[in-house]
Amino acid sequence: MITSVIFFSDSFANIVTITFSALICIELLNVFSEINKINAKMIFVLVTAGVVYFLSIILFKNYFDVSYIISLSFLLKILIIVGIAWLPLFLVERIIDKCDPSEHKKIHD
Repeated sequence: MITSVIFFSDSFANIVTITFSALICIELLNVFSEINKINAKMIFVLVTAGVVYFLSIILFKNYFDVSYIISLSFLLKILIIVGIAWLPLFLVERIIDKCDPSEHKKIHD
């Protein structure tokens, strides 16, 4: 939220829309960053999360600017926030995993 307020001078409704969407993306990326094998249940949960996200936008029109969601600047702002919040931690985790793998990974590789 702080990143949105600092970097973007949009209206409050647009900032809420951006941060909520970025939060959903970051949380799904965090989950998929930690798993080793994707199965049908995970795909089902991903689709369900997407449906619930879009339903929440439809049901809470007072809090979201629906016309703003369609724009390209909306997607770019989400990508910036997701990149700032998720990518550094993901990269550090991968670098540590390559430099000092766990005993389990040493045995399997």
